[in-house]
Amino acid sequence: MSIKTALLLALASFKRVGDLEGFSVDESCLEFGPGLSHVVLRSRLGYVPKVPTTPFVDQVVNLQALPQEEADPALAFLCPVRALRVYIDRTQSFRTSDQLFVYYGGQQKGKAVSKQRLAHWLVDAITQAYESLGEIPWLVPHNIGRNNLTLSLGDM
Repeated sequence: MSIKTALLLALASFKRVGDLEGFSVDESCLEFGPGLSHVVLRSRLGYVPKVPTTPFVDQVVNLQALPQEEADPALAFLCPVRALRVYIDRTQSFRTSDQLFVYYGGQQKGKAVSKQRLAHWLVDAITQAYESLGEIPWLVPHNIGRNNLTLSLGDM
């Protein structure tokens, strides 16, 4: 659920991994609309974005829910608002951090995830999507450094 929610939120919000790390479940930073029609996300207090200039400081993200399609109810599983609500509900019992994304197992369970772990979740989600279609991911990250990202083109 964590990986799926992270991917849907990243795609819907167009936010960097660092900005995703800045989101919080605190009621001052997270507000769901009536009937899960939308969600408003704000960065936690003290968060400094990678680009600390206006308009990026204190930027609010407002995500609309996907419309309910009676023809294909499976599309509801792709709604970032629904996924976020379910994720928060499922992690509430073991959450020890108000950061939005927390570890879901192991010794770190309930603690805030790092930017690096969040980035791995996104890569894993994209890889799993390709593999579920029987495809080989054409863009394979093989060396993620602090200041560079080297990508290798696989078989296309």
